Amino acid sequence: MSFLKSICRRPRKIGTAFTRLRNKANFKVNGVSFGRNCRLEGRIRLSVDDGARASIGSGCHISGGRFVNRIGRNLESSLSAGAGAVLQIGDGCGISSSCIWARKSISIGNNVNIGADCIILDHDAHSLDYLNRRTFPADAADTKAAPVSIGDDVLLGTRVIVLKGVTIGARAVVGAGSVVTCDIPADEIWAGNPAKFIKKV
Repeated sequence: MSFLKSICRRPRKIGTAFTRLRNKANFKVNGVSFGRNCRLEGRIRLSVDDGARASIGSGCHISGGRFVNRIGRNLESSLSAGAGAVLQIGDGCGISSSCIWARKSISIGNNVNIGADCIILDHDAHSLDYLNRRTFPADAADTKAAPVSIGDDVLLGTRVIVLKGVTIGARAVVGAGSVVTCDIPADEIWAGNPAKFIKKV
């Protein structure tokens, strides 16, 4: 039985190894700097516009797609930095099938765990004025943005949404399915929609 399992797992291991090489090449071509011992596995969509700066620290594990992470199922990870934006991910972070989209600045500290299907945005994506939303130039020009900062050792549960202008303090924990609309102090557990204080860690 163990022999059959090893045979069945072999294509998966080969496929994962291939995606690591492909993703690293794609990151390099797009000017993303990354440290040593990074594992970039599975399906990772990357978009870096002109003038944007994106960096990933050492020892990070970013994964997406099937066979890589059970809870992520078949969802790809997506990293985007718009024109002139800064996207910075520290050392030792784990990101599973999540979307991180910066138009201004998103800074993620060291040893941050970002659960499957999380979304981190530093902007509204669209104007709040319905007339501006009718045309792309007006929509984009009127979209509000504010920096997002996530401290060291933060844990974001699966399907957490972090919205623009939010700072999450070091070692904070955000419960699954929460929507973070305001700052979270260090060493606190928050959860809900909108996320509210639960207790100290």
